[in-house]
Amino acid sequence: MPNIEYELNEIIHAIIINPYLTWEDFCANCDLIKKYNIKNISTSLNYLADFKNCLNNYSANINAFISYPLADLPVTFIEELVNFAKDKGANGIEYIPNFINLSKRNLETFAAEIEQVKLSGLPVSIILNKSKLQKEVFYNAIEISLELGIKNFQFGDGFGPPMTLNDVAEILKITGSQNHIKVVGGIKKLKQVIDLFDNGISCVGTSNFSEIFQEVKVI
Repeated sequence: MPNIEYELNEIIHAIIINPYLTWEDFCANCDLIKKYNIKNISTSLNYLADFKNCLNNYSANINAFISYPLADLPVTFIEELVNFAKDKGANGIEYIPNFINLSKRNLETFAAEIEQVKLSGLPVSIILNKSKLQKEVFYNAIEISLELGIKNFQFGDGFGPPMTLNDVAEILKITGSQNHIKVVGGIKKLKQVIDLFDNGISCVGTSNFSEIFQEVKVI
């Protein structure tokens, strides 16, 4: 295993979204986050208040998923839910837009939806699953997001095959290396994490963060 030159606690993001967690399991995850000094968490709206209570004074960025994973949120509810996330202490929004608008060539409607999310003033990450989108829709989604000033992208949503290094190279050609690129889905091993970082990815998100940090301890 190669030497690790990264601050893993900053660039491995803990994902806590399992709706079937017991309170004991939730608290155990919070203890692991503090144990490994993880600084970034992605979670559902329902868990925001619980994280604030369970982590107490522990400092971490907590991002809220909205319209995840089905992109089924009507636009009329965006402002209300984004403000809810902000009021509950979210530091950022991770959002899946309604891609069918791009398929219907309603580019302005797609852009207006993202602009609505941005009104909160919180950092916004746009979530895309390359394996599930037509190439034209995938490219248009990225290009419109960039035009709107989006700098944070998450590729992968936990449903589908893991990103390959070829996928990473293609994505970086579109987004440019100056933007913040997060990869999610099927990340369970330390080697996967290192390979992604070595190929230009900014961070990864995984619910298997504890297993990865246990690997670090035995190197």
